[in-house]
Amino acid sequence: MRKKKRYFDDFPWYLNLDSLVDIVSNNVGILVILSVFMAMFSLLGKIEQTSEKEQPFENIEKIKIPWSHASQKNKLLFLLRDDHILYLDRALVYKELKKHLTGKEALPKQIRLNQYSIKLTTGRGHAHCLEFLTLNSAGQWWYQFSRHNGLLQNLMKKYPPEENYLFFWVDPRNFEIFREIRESLWNQHYEVGWKPVSRDSALRYCSGIDHARTFLPQ
Repeated sequence: MRKKKRYFDDFPWYLNLDSLVDIVSNNVGILVILSVFMAMFSLLGKIEQTSEKEQPFENIEKIKIPWSHASQKNKLLFLLRDDHILYLDRALVYKELKKHLTGKEALPKQIRLNQYSIKLTTGRGHAHCLEFLTLNSAGQWWYQFSRHNGLLQNLMKKYPPEENYLFFWVDPRNFEIFREIRESLWNQHYEVGWKPVSRDSALRYCSGIDHARTFLPQ
């Protein structure tokens, strides 16, 4: 008996249904992934808008971090102890030392000024150290120091903030008042440096780059 010839036997190729299923599956998977990402981005956008409404910009507070940095400005030295501020005038010290340079006698090892004395130590060349020896309760109360036509205002007129900064030796018991003083000076565009000292600490200022690094503004 002769077999019937099948219809597909006349074609040299036939359609591969497995490949078609793979293509459709891949396209559907990509669409699902895109839908998930779009939903996530939409949700994040709503969260950001809600956060901005709940936290307005006017409630953001800026905090100044006082980092020490190098400066070419002139430094003015102060001692804050027993709620008194004492200005340690290096210019006055050098003026007194200059009086002894013209004579044949050696420079004095100690100079007595109004509220403090200076102990001088010399080295090679122009190297030297000034040690400030202060009297008890020397200086002025802060309200006296900063009042109208007081010492602070006179110093500000003579030493502008563009060329000068203030450095304080601070007794630990006066940290709170120092923060108020520093804030006031910052508001007047002055840079301020400081170092904590005890009652027995030596208040020594020495020339040279290595020693100047200990008197940096913030």
